[in-house]
Amino acid sequence: MALGAKSPLSSCLTSFQPRPEQLTMALAISRAFADSTPLVAQIGTGTGKTLGYLTPAVLSGLKVIISTGTKTLQEQISLKELPLLQKTLAPDLRWAVLKGRANYLCARRAQIYFSHPELPLNSEGAGAMLQKFRRDTQDGDLDQIRDFLPAGLAEEITSTSEQCQGAHCPERDNCFLMEARRKASLADIAVVNHHLFMADLALKSQGHGQILPRWQAAIFDEAHLLPEIATQAFGVQISQQRVMSILRDIARESSQPALLAAALMAARQAADNLFISLTRLLGRSPGVGLSKKHLKILRPHLESLENSLQSLIGLLGGSEHDENLAARAGLLGQDLQSLPNSLPGHSVAWARTKGNFPAMLLSPIEIGAHLQEYLYSQETRLVFTSATLAPLSDLTPFRRRMGLPTELAVDLSLPSPFDLARQALLYVPRSLPAPGHPLFSPALWEELNKLLFLSQGRAFVLFTTHRNLEQAAAQMKGKLPFPLLVQGQAPKLMLLRQFIEHSPAVLLGTASFWQGVDIPGPSLSAVIVDKLPFAPPDDPLIAARCQLAEEEGKSGFAHILLPEAILSLKQGLGRLIRSPQDRGLLAVLDSRVWSKNYGKRFLQALRPVPVTEHLQAVEEFFSTSSLPVEQ
Repeated sequence: MALGAKSPLSSCLTSFQPRPEQLTMALAISRAFADSTPLVAQIGTGTGKTLGYLTPAVLSGLKVIISTGTKTLQEQISLKELPLLQKTLAPDLRWAVLKGRANYLCARRAQIYFSHPELPLNSEGAGAMLQKFRRDTQDGDLDQIRDFLPAGLAEEITSTSEQCQGAHCPERDNCFLMEARRKASLADIAVVNHHLFMADLALKSQGHGQILPRWQAAIFDEAHLLPEIATQAFGVQISQQRVMSILRDIARESSQPALLAAALMAARQAADNLFISLTRLLGRSPGVGLSKKHLKILRPHLESLENSLQSLIGLLGGSEHDENLAARAGLLGQDLQSLPNSLPGHSVAWARTKGNFPAMLLSPIEIGAHLQEYLYSQETRLVFTSATLAPLSDLTPFRRRMGLPTELAVDLSLPSPFDLARQALLYVPRSLPAPGHPLFSPALWEELNKLLFLSQGRAFVLFTTHRNLEQAAAQMKGKLPFPLLVQGQAPKLMLLRQFIEHSPAVLLGTASFWQGVDIPGPSLSAVIVDKLPFAPPDDPLIAARCQLAEEEGKSGFAHILLPEAILSLKQGLGRLIRSPQDRGLLAVLDSRVWSKNYGKRFLQALRPVPVTEHLQAVEEFFSTSSLPVEQ
């Protein structure tokens, strides 16, 4: 067996040892492929999950899509695991990485951008750097220089699906995206991400072709991210960026800009009025459901923008390029019409602010029906795997959310082989005021200082809201004897690099640092959470899902809010323990773990990690290899 005692992998991996859990997983995947039966596999951290699914995929002889939740894992698979398997098991193996179109330089749009000298590059040397990249790059992958690009520039030199001219593009022969797709079509293994996979499904559902090459089997790692990503893909989004991008492209690229000037000015004014009104409705809230009252306020602005778009479409000339611009404007008009038409129990209209830009969305409340129609009906050699699919071992809620019928799928749940009873400690102070109490914030800062002193920095401090993050950053700035990194000060990957390079450091972040982060070793020795990570109950999508659960006779809190909060906390623990040598503290500064009945659910899900309420035990944990705490 490729992963057994006499594995060829041992010739390249001196530390290779057969892992029973890894072998069990690989055999289950092989059976699932042979039986054309979906497999849902919750595999504990440290099992060797990546090789556990890549090995049967490589040996299957099938054309396999590997879909990940993060670019980091995409790169790890393509640069580390697949070369290893090629060297030891499959010398003729061909693989390719395929990313979303926003990751590739668009030759046509870059040419247009540089032909407008009045457009700022926002930083010295950025123009020269980008021009050098255009000359030298073999694949056009902007991730190689993304950290050095001025804000907003990437959107100018890449193309959305609406901006792409496809077969009519004058730069089609120089298209990096088309070349990446061609390589993926020739590969045995194509490594993509969930956003791209779900975008492909949504495109097929609209009858607009496909993005991914034809495939015979798909494996989804970090599958706990799929429901949210599928919700985005099968919804409608009208953002300020999207509207202004269409109007800007019409102004720059139409064949008769002078003829369109007045209509463009009217459309810009209508868009400004719409998004000013939307910003007022949002206030300081990151997201609100659009009620009938809200839609009544927005409707005149929606209709004004739609009418302005129709005027532009009527004025655009008959060239192929103008037809493309008109089609984009027409699609935006259709989405504007669909927004007020949410169906209770099926979809929800809502608004949010992201990156200081307001947007309106129409999202499905549940995505199971979409996946049944456009995924499961087409192919059933599917593997969904993650270390955190469910609070315990019952995978039924994940399957139900994904629309996988019980009789169709096979479940597999394997624990982590790590010695969590020795390697980790859970600290929950009983004496802290409950969140929401006036004394909670000052007590929180005091507790954070104590914990960071004991851990000697080397910590993520994760907050449940951006507001709490901002308050903590203001409180802690200049007061710690460790480098302080704050989410938003730099791109995520750059912050993670700085966290390792400047160790011992402290990083303040929110939900995006709960998952997809791999920092083995002592650089990360503590994850400190300000509160239990419950989703805001007024989040429009969460509220709609809870209401749907209540209508079915279930508790929205018990069936949606609580399990998802438990999974988030388990993901926080997963950031800490990445190898048998790692040791780390998970601190939850929320006394409700002790005072509320549901607190027992959190403790149960985190077993066998020992729990303590005493700082003395934390000090001993960091100073000794033993673990003298109460169980």
